[in-house]
Amino acid sequence: MKNAVKSSDENNGEIDKLFNFRPVFFSAVFLCLGIVFGYLYFLKDVSAWWSMLLLPFAVAPFCFCTSLRRLKKTALAVIVLALCFAVGVFSMLARLRDFADTTVYDGEMPVVGRVVEKKSYGETTKFVLDDLYIDGNTETGKLVAYLPTSLCESVSLSDEVLIEGRVRTDTEYFNDYGFRANDIGDGVRFAMNGTDCAVSGHSFDLFLSVYTRLENRLYAGMDESPAAVTLAVLTGDTSGIETDLLENMRMGGIAHIFAVSGLHIGALYAFCLVLLRKTPLRKLPKPVRFVLLSALLVFYSGVCGFTPSVIRATVLCLISYGAMLLGLHTDMLETLGAAAIFLLLLSPTALFEVGFQLTFLACLGIALLKRPVFAAFDTMFRFARKRFPRKLTDEQQAIFDQGDTLPLSLGERVFRGVSSVLSVSIAAQIATAPVLLYAFDFLSGWSLLLNFVFVPLISCVFSALLVLAVLACLLPVSATGAVLYLPNLVWSASLLLFEVADFSKFALTGLKFTAGSMICYYAGCTFLSDKWNLSPRVRKLYAALCFTAFFAVVGIVNG
Repeated sequence: MKNAVKSSDENNGEIDKLFNFRPVFFSAVFLCLGIVFGYLYFLKDVSAWWSMLLLPFAVAPFCFCTSLRRLKKTALAVIVLALCFAVGVFSMLARLRDFADTTVYDGEMPVVGRVVEKKSYGETTKFVLDDLYIDGNTETGKLVAYLPTSLCESVSLSDEVLIEGRVRTDTEYFNDYGFRANDIGDGVRFAMNGTDCAVSGHSFDLFLSVYTRLENRLYAGMDESPAAVTLAVLTGDTSGIETDLLENMRMGGIAHIFAVSGLHIGALYAFCLVLLRKTPLRKLPKPVRFVLLSALLVFYSGVCGFTPSVIRATVLCLISYGAMLLGLHTDMLETLGAAAIFLLLLSPTALFEVGFQLTFLACLGIALLKRPVFAAFDTMFRFARKRFPRKLTDEQQAIFDQGDTLPLSLGERVFRGVSSVLSVSIAAQIATAPVLLYAFDFLSGWSLLLNFVFVPLISCVFSALLVLAVLACLLPVSATGAVLYLPNLVWSASLLLFEVADFSKFALTGLKFTAGSMICYYAGCTFLSDKWNLSPRVRKLYAALCFTAFFAVVGIVNG
């Protein structure tokens, strides 16, 4: 291609590829395509012949083969990608068929199970049970039971309960909210409206015991609202936060700080890296260090209930650390691809979960768009510098006259630091905005500003907050007030903002998107990045065309 950047490699004289092929990342992409096709084939009756649309993508790379070596590498890559697509199709088909393959119940009967989740909704409480015995039969999967709150106030997590009520098998693939990706992935096959509940036993669960102790100590040493927010930040449990306060945080676009994910696991991971590099732990063998880090992250994930967002972030960090220890040079795209493959092989329906999409799109946005966004800030800075030249001292002028680079001033260092933080936040929000609007019909206008404040805050204080919480659990209960005094003070001050301000006033709502508009949008995002080996002018032209098509389609759909 004329616009491709030519290689200076004198060994073969070949033209560089249109883009640098990343085998793990593209394998993940084709695995995703296979999962989507399996979904369309099984649930939407799409003909298998539509998969032939991928043939041009399989044939096109061979048109650029200029040597036998490249031909062999291209053929191997095409075969691997085709296998990934096939694995995606058949894994999705297997998961959907397995979900529906269960005993059918519909009637009044007893259920025995272990409580793994409990949420109260005023007069009604929701339980999720596993280790099921339904009408005397052992069943795989989970059951969701709804009972009057008055009947189950004494029931705790990890309790074995006996519930009487109407049970039905619920293996429908869709409900009022769309495709049941979460339920299918978790194996939630049964539903129940309970009329009576009794605790029949208690099975020890280390993670739930640690969680319960943490909850008790936080509420013992802090005021109610700061304790609820601290528990939510550390474990993702928002049930203790007042409804109005939580909703206002959602309207402000920062409720994601309560979904333990990459922000939290990343901060803990960074803290662990400091310990493994700056303390005597650095002398341990690499496998031992990896096991220690893995054990800590997995244990913390267990306390958080092994939620999908925690598992995704943990896998990302462990893959990154493993590659670091092995001396493998890999970029963020390859790490994302490896994590996606691992998670989707475990649960292919995760691809349709909003949390999965937001996590990987945010990381993908940072990988693709952080540098272009930072470059835009740098351009603005240079323009401002030309309009308002820096006043130099005689010593600085002498350095400048000699052609040397002047050290950055305090203001310039602050600007670059702020630009770096904003670049990450803006890149992530650009990548996730359409999905947020599509899934929640809401995009906060305050999101950028509030995330600029709270995301760095959580990143900086999360590990310290976790250490203080652990100390509160280990020390006598009488010491918790002193240990948690500072977090209590900080959260009390922070929450004042959400108690006095209404963040629902400035938001984007009501936009509808199509699959075609989404494709145009994300294609435009890739051309904004430097991942295409094209001249900047051509990339900007293609990006402009993609975004023009996106806005045109959105305008037509919403017109």
